[in-house]
Amino acid sequence: MKSLSARERRIVALGLLVLALALVWFAMIAPVIGGFRAREEERQELLTSYARGERVIGAMRATRAALRAQHAAAGDYAIAAPNAAQAADLLRERVLTLAHAAHVTVSSVQDAQAPPGMVAVRADVTLSTDALGPLIARLESEPPWLTVEQFGVTADRAAEIDRGAPIDVRLDLSARFDAPRAPR
Repeated sequence: MKSLSARERRIVALGLLVLALALVWFAMIAPVIGGFRAREEERQELLTSYARGERVIGAMRATRAALRAQHAAAGDYAIAAPNAAQAADLLRERVLTLAHAAHVTVSSVQDAQAPPGMVAVRADVTLSTDALGPLIARLESEPPWLTVEQFGVTADRAAEIDRGAPIDVRLDLSARFDAPRAPR
């Protein structure tokens, strides 16, 4: 075999040096740097989690205050009565009281089907078109809040006579009811 010239030996030596440096890099230095990067990413995730936890803990006071406010206002969303029959009576009474205050003629107020925990009534009333909006607004905006399930208008006389004639309206109203709880 032919011996290598000095120039070729330097090139081979330089190649072996580059190979040795690459081996040292990939075998020892790259894993150490990768470990530093992985720990930095983990540290950032922990800092983000810690900041999120601080926000949650900070929001607990506001959340508790909102919960207390919801418990205090719970009575506004339901009729307090020991049973469904008395809750239906209170709902009928409320409809009659509001109708009387709005100068509305009530033809009938009768019980309607309602799911458990709810009461419902059907009211047939005669009123002017000017009184219709305020009546619905009062029914839906004063506690305990009611839901207008169905709303039907018959305006036969108004179409025949004039726009100011009375109209017949059928309202299906419902509300939740809660039986008062005994003190603990």
